[in-house]
Amino acid sequence: MKLFQHAYHKFLQTSQLRLSIYFFIVLLPLVIISLYVNNRANQIIMQKTTEQTQDKVESVMNNLELSLHHFETLTNLIAANHNINEKLKVQGTGMSPRTIVQYSELLQELWNISAVSLVASQITIYQMETHTMISTKYGGKRIESSAERESFASLSRLADQAGTFLMPQPQEGEGSVIADIVEANSISLVRRLTAFPDQNKASLLFMTLHKNTLRTLISPLLNSELTSLQIKNREGETILSLPTTDSGGNRDRDMLQVSAESSSYPIRLEVFRPIEEIYQETKTMRQFTYLIIACSFVLSMLISWGVYNRIASPLGRLKHAMKGLIGGDYDIRLLTRRKDEFGYLMDSYNQMAEHQKHLIQDHYEQQLRIARTELTFLQSQINPHFLYNTLNSIYWTAQNYEAEEISEMVLNLSHFFRLSLHKGQDTFTVEETITHLNYYLRIQQIRFLHCFHVVYEIHQETKTIPILKLLLQPLVENAVIHGLEQMKGDGVLIISSFLKQGKLMITVQDNGSGISEQRLQSIHQVIQEINGLTAPFSFLESPKKELYGLRNLCSRMRMFYGPEACIRFESQLGVGTTVTLELPLSSTTDE
Repeated sequence: MKLFQHAYHKFLQTSQLRLSIYFFIVLLPLVIISLYVNNRANQIIMQKTTEQTQDKVESVMNNLELSLHHFETLTNLIAANHNINEKLKVQGTGMSPRTIVQYSELLQELWNISAVSLVASQITIYQMETHTMISTKYGGKRIESSAERESFASLSRLADQAGTFLMPQPQEGEGSVIADIVEANSISLVRRLTAFPDQNKASLLFMTLHKNTLRTLISPLLNSELTSLQIKNREGETILSLPTTDSGGNRDRDMLQVSAESSSYPIRLEVFRPIEEIYQETKTMRQFTYLIIACSFVLSMLISWGVYNRIASPLGRLKHAMKGLIGGDYDIRLLTRRKDEFGYLMDSYNQMAEHQKHLIQDHYEQQLRIARTELTFLQSQINPHFLYNTLNSIYWTAQNYEAEEISEMVLNLSHFFRLSLHKGQDTFTVEETITHLNYYLRIQQIRFLHCFHVVYEIHQETKTIPILKLLLQPLVENAVIHGLEQMKGDGVLIISSFLKQGKLMITVQDNGSGISEQRLQSIHQVIQEINGLTAPFSFLESPKKELYGLRNLCSRMRMFYGPEACIRFESQLGVGTTVTLELPLSSTTDE
């Protein structure tokens, strides 16, 4: 909780951080909309690709069914061919000369059928009794291996159950002869011939679909190197897989899978396409979107830094310089090359500080002993009209950047200067003095995040009484800086005025940290020292720099109001401080 409070306090104090966050908040909806549009575009592309691929798969499946139907019709014709069935009827298991002649004539028949067929690339008959394979591709061959004979026997049993079926791709370890019959990248149909009803004497017919025919059928689906397809039976066994080799790259990719079931055959066609390949069309758009988002955040950081550097930072420097000036340090200068309103304001401050320093050194200190008019040289002679216009320009610049706190601070600073320099008067009424102080206190309240509030207790009969200009400013400044700066929202500053025994009583009271006993003794010593002087206080004659503002205040009071005027400090460490000014009414005349 403390960490959060510290972060929040830092957030309120750091203008640059707030500006950056505000810019990010402005950019956030644009980023969300850009990402949403990007994602929605991908969804639409995926939907359209799925629909198009589904249409292609169904179209290919219809054409494949038609080709398989022609394929099956050809196998039926071969199975019903009387000459072929007669030539398969041999006596015994041996290879007699008659049997060899019959098989030669059978091979010639198969060659003739394959030559005129547009769909079959290979026709093979396996005779179970003699274990002989007759193929248009390999000729005649007797199967001697018991494992291969058992493989053919298994296919025969499967043909008894299913009738005609598509041959699954051979598994590892399966007979090499069957692997030769079932060509790679093609489909083979298997059925049993009815020349012999006895299963041990039955024959198996293998017919392989022509590769060119198959390639023409499936070419609409294989439109990229990364697309693959499979034809499987209902048991999940692979009948055809293209491409036959896989480098392993597709295994690690997310794939779009589209499938279609055959209504005439127990097969399913599945097509796999990498999702990355589908999104390739929008890849450039996504990259530009991310680049724009990144550039936007970078630009927002640069703009916020520029705004801070051009507005908030100069105001901070000006505030620090003015704080030093109020404290009596006239050697602070603001270095700038700017030609805008801030440049003019800083140059004006430098001129004011330099002028004020010269007034104190060359005029005020020399003339203070002989004339009351030297008080006018304690204030700067800056032209209030141009200074006010400059601050007003800064105020509207801050408004354009929506820097509300900066706008209010500049506005109050403008009013503060305007009243401080108004008409060159040396005195304000009590009411005008309170108005003047209020502008300064509003700046400090914003500066310290409203850690204190101000209560004014001004009696009606005191409002029109004139008092020396800037008389309360150092007291209020010390109360805020040294007393209330560390408060966390419960600080109270009370400014009151009333009449008592022919004197105007003005008090500045705070509930801040208070003043230590040693420090309080030093303050009383300075007051006694000023009251004991027979001539007005001179800064040039005093080598002491401590309590500079208090010495100034006491000297001006005594010179303007005479020895009857006094100032009292009452303070308790940890409780607060009360400063009381007693000004004789006989000397409070408006000049």
